[in-house]
Amino acid sequence: MKTFFRFLLVSILFVVSACGSSSRAIEVGRTSLDREALNDWIIERGYYGEAGAVENLDVSLGVIQQLIEFEALVDLLADHEVIPSDEDLQLAEEQLLTNGFETGSPVLERLKVWQSALNLANEFGSGVQAAYEAHAHLAGHDLCTSHILVSTRQEADELINSVNSGADFSELAITFSQDPGSGSQGGGLGCVTTGAFVPEFERAVLGALQQLDVVPGETVIGPVQSQFGFHIIRIDELKPVTPPTFEEAGQSALQQLVEFATMTRSISLDARYGSWDSVIGKVNPPSGPVNN
Repeated sequence: MKTFFRFLLVSILFVVSACGSSSRAIEVGRTSLDREALNDWIIERGYYGEAGAVENLDVSLGVIQQLIEFEALVDLLADHEVIPSDEDLQLAEEQLLTNGFETGSPVLERLKVWQSALNLANEFGSGVQAAYEAHAHLAGHDLCTSHILVSTRQEADELINSVNSGADFSELAITFSQDPGSGSQGGGLGCVTTGAFVPEFERAVLGALQQLDVVPGETVIGPVQSQFGFHIIRIDELKPVTPPTFEEAGQSALQQLVEFATMTRSISLDARYGSWDSVIGKVNPPSGPVNN
């Protein structure tokens, strides 16, 4: 079964590879990969990961998303001198081998950098605290939102088009939202502190608050995919607050560092693979064929 899905991914990426592999395909902070390297990474991560559950490009989009998030985190931590030592890398390699990775795996070198960075981040040392405090202002808002939750990207796109064409957001939420709690209330979720929503939802709202000229009650973002489906999110109120301190953030500090990293790193992606949405912090599927 794994062999079949490895073949599937190779076939999917053949068209991209045929366009050449010398140019940069992805850049995240200090890290860049050309097309050949990125193709190899997608194939290997799809093969060693959970590719058996996926039969389309979702697997490559997920692998690229993971690559961006981890490389962004490594880059942000490096700014604050949180850099793995040789001993840290050795420990990370031992952890990965214990978890089933093979010594000759072509993904091992990059993964042990990620694992060692996570290990250091989870120690919550002074460098990690400095990284958090330097970016905590990005979480200096309560999240005051409404949303419409649907099952597919197509449904979400259609509803966004309806909103943009003048349809009433609350009426659409009452009619179409699959969130039984908020849907009957016109999608309203009230104002909550950071950490109350799933990370994808929170990252999208914080990204919009930082990068867009938000008009309360009018600014709509999405689709935002989470474990629950696809969200269309309206920002209802601007409510600046004092962000949680490093101590108050506790275990959520690491997730917030990932959010901060994708909000502050320079990220670019070859359109053949998709597009990086810096507002919601997600890789979107390619819009169509791309000419050389």
